Amino acid sequence: MKISIIIVHYKVKEKLFECLKSIYASKPKTPFEIIVVDNDEVKTIGKDLKKQFPKLSYIKSTKNLGYGGGNNLGAKNAKGEILFFLNPDTQVTNGAIDELYDFLKQHKEAGIVSPLIVGSDNKPLDRQGYKELNFINAFFTFSFLRKSFRKFSVAEYYSLDDWKKQPVKEVETVYGAALMIPSGIFHEVGRFDEEFFLYFEENDLSKRVRKIGYKLYIDSASKIIHRVAQSTNQLKERDKYFEKSRYLYFKKYFGILQALSLELILKINKTSLFILALLVSALALRLYNLSNGMIFIGDQGWFYLSARDLLIKGIIPLVGITSSHTWLHQGPLWTYMLALGFLIFKFNPLSGAYITIFTGLLSILAIYLVGANIFSKKVGLISAFLYAFSPLIVFYDRMPFDPTPIPLFTILYILAIYKWIKGNIKYFPLILFLIAVLYNLELSTFILFFPFLLIFLYGLIKKKQWLTGLKNSRILIYSALAVIVPMFPIIVYDSTHGFTQTIIFLGWTVYKPFSFLIKHSSGSFTGNLYRVLVFLGQNIQKLVLQSNFLISLLLFILSSAYLIYLNAKNNFKIEEAKFVLFILLLFSFAGILANQTPSDAYLFILFPLIIYSVSLLFEFILKFNNLKYPVLAALIIIAILNIYSSYNNDKVPDLEKRQQAVNKIISLAGNKEYNLIGRGEGSQFVSFTMNYEYLLWYGGHPPSRKDANTKIVVWETKNGIRVYKP
Repeated sequence: MKISIIIVHYKVKEKLFECLKSIYASKPKTPFEIIVVDNDEVKTIGKDLKKQFPKLSYIKSTKNLGYGGGNNLGAKNAKGEILFFLNPDTQVTNGAIDELYDFLKQHKEAGIVSPLIVGSDNKPLDRQGYKELNFINAFFTFSFLRKSFRKFSVAEYYSLDDWKKQPVKEVETVYGAALMIPSGIFHEVGRFDEEFFLYFEENDLSKRVRKIGYKLYIDSASKIIHRVAQSTNQLKERDKYFEKSRYLYFKKYFGILQALSLELILKINKTSLFILALLVSALALRLYNLSNGMIFIGDQGWFYLSARDLLIKGIIPLVGITSSHTWLHQGPLWTYMLALGFLIFKFNPLSGAYITIFTGLLSILAIYLVGANIFSKKVGLISAFLYAFSPLIVFYDRMPFDPTPIPLFTILYILAIYKWIKGNIKYFPLILFLIAVLYNLELSTFILFFPFLLIFLYGLIKKKQWLTGLKNSRILIYSALAVIVPMFPIIVYDSTHGFTQTIIFLGWTVYKPFSFLIKHSSGSFTGNLYRVLVFLGQNIQKLVLQSNFLISLLLFILSSAYLIYLNAKNNFKIEEAKFVLFILLLFSFAGILANQTPSDAYLFILFPLIIYSVSLLFEFILKFNNLKYPVLAALIIIAILNIYSSYNNDKVPDLEKRQQAVNKIISLAGNKEYNLIGRGEGSQFVSFTMNYEYLLWYGGHPPSRKDANTKIVVWETKNGIRVYKP
């Protein structure tokens, strides 16, 4: 046998049959055999194949061996002195096989010869022979710079003029769709490296053939028609295979350091550069005038002192500051996060803001990645853009406020819920973990437990796929740990405090939605509802476009209506990402309204939910080509106006004023012990002076806990901070 034609098939039966027919129709004069290796794990084409082509050899692999593995299996069973590896999505033209065979026989220095690859129009494709891969040409080929610097491409595609002038072209790497190689050389170099499941096999084989002294050619007298990527398009993770094989190739020939470096650089594209620019801009906006403008109130001082005592005195807090209901405490997680910041920044008062800025930047990245994953890339980009420059978000990211990290965990919660109801049971423990973390940061976030509970019960009744995996003991163990680990300090606290934080709290959450039926101490239900609605309207304005209330409200109303429409159109199917967004937004607003109290701490779960909703609206409008540029211009204008608003907000010298007050306190106290007394609005709360206490401790002269003769009053007014001895 002279030639063994080896074809690896994967889910392209019709194309394969066309390929086989073209081989027989071309009537090669050289004796040949055809070996088809079937990589399809699900279906078999053996019977149909043998029926139409009884002379060929059919090999059914037990699993998908990949391109190289499948060809190696075929080569092991080949009888020919020459091996012709051919893709199933090709068609052989008259005389092509004989021409390649004769070329190898006439050119003893040739290790591999490939035909000219043409399209259905008989014009040569761009992709023919390649230059050998190295770091530089790989960078220009596989990065986003390829279009701008095409001449540096690894493929260095040869122009049509080259083929007119040179019927035979020596290359460094052949194209893998069709290549002919003597069997002896193929086995001498060790066949295809099966580490390359798909892609880069021809680069690797070409390099090894050249290494033992042979040359590689393209013979344009032989033509093969190729319908590119018909087989590889059937693979859902094609891009992952490509990136993995590229990494393996560079690791094999250039070492792990260069391989990792290249992959890291190639991750850079227009999108990643946009996100990087967004993060840098967001960071600059959040750091601007921070040392003077950081908002530092008494409640934050409580956590600062708690984190300080954790590190210096070893006092581990089991709960955080009390909530508006004094029998309930926030969780201690923010204290632990602050303690970490103190270790890094040496107790600098700005430590808390550095942490919230960091979590804010992570939120920008997360809102893009999650949005791109569950909605679309456009939604992800628009969401990140709006989130980065929202004046309300910028304000809180600059503030060491315990609820500030909530949006980050809310974004992850959206993703976890979506993945879970899509059938990935591994996300179930993560959902419980995130609920526990959010509860630690702010009790009001527990409202997000109820949409999860609703989906859980619905799945239980309907026997949905997202609950079938709960029979797995490992998932149940992980789920238990996901709750216990973040809640452990609170559980320990509860064991000696009547379980107010858990059991009684759960009962209170059931009672709270119906509390409007009982006379509220702070006013009537309608009065409270009106105050909450005004509060929400004002903050939605700051979130979307601080400089214009009507536009902000209009965008919010339209985006909410569009979200409702999308869900109604889809019959409110739980499987959809838009339903997850809808139900979380619905419960979040319901929780705030039921609480009847306007509080900044309740807002944070709304940030990503509203931003996603508005972004979906913008994505819809962008579908109209004539509105594309006006919408992009509108987004840029919103960003500019919001940056300007944030810039003005950031100029407020809050920390500077408090530091000036602290300096005056130290001056009045001299070297004596003293007590600090609060006056003015809010001074009835224990935490009122705690921010000053921390700054005084950091400045080296804290107030005494014992009764001292010297008393110093701090009185906060609308006009400033007064410090005096009574």
